[in-house]
Amino acid sequence: MNVIRPETLQRLVELKAKQPGSIDLLQLKPCLEQQPFGEEADAKVNRYIDDVREKLKVRSQIIQAVKQLCSDSDFPTVVEIKVQYNARFAATDSKLTNESVKDLTIELSSPLTGYLGRIKGDNSQSDRFYFLRDLSLDD
Repeated sequence: MNVIRPETLQRLVELKAKQPGSIDLLQLKPCLEQQPFGEEADAKVNRYIDDVREKLKVRSQIIQAVKQLCSDSDFPTVVEIKVQYNARFAATDSKLTNESVKDLTIELSSPLTGYLGRIKGDNSQSDRFYFLRDLSLDD
């Protein structure tokens, strides 16, 4: 049987309440089913929560990069967003690639999320994006 501290359960519930859809139960399930059990399971759940929060932080920073670029010029491309993100937010070991920024911007511009708008170009590299709304992270 796994032991989860009340503080960890509270963090999980708060994350679920503040960012609906951010918790993937299929990814969380192995944290609870696989060894080690007991107190170590609590640490695994905390690592999962930290990982989800880090992914949300990157998405929020991508949105901020688009917002900054839109105030300076018209509708930035994936390459411009990548350069802005890497210059403003990324540490030297966590720079994003064109492919990862493309995937993130398409995700953030989907009708289900609605954080960015997207103007389709001739190919995925010529797509342009614009700011719609912030992704708030209440730390």
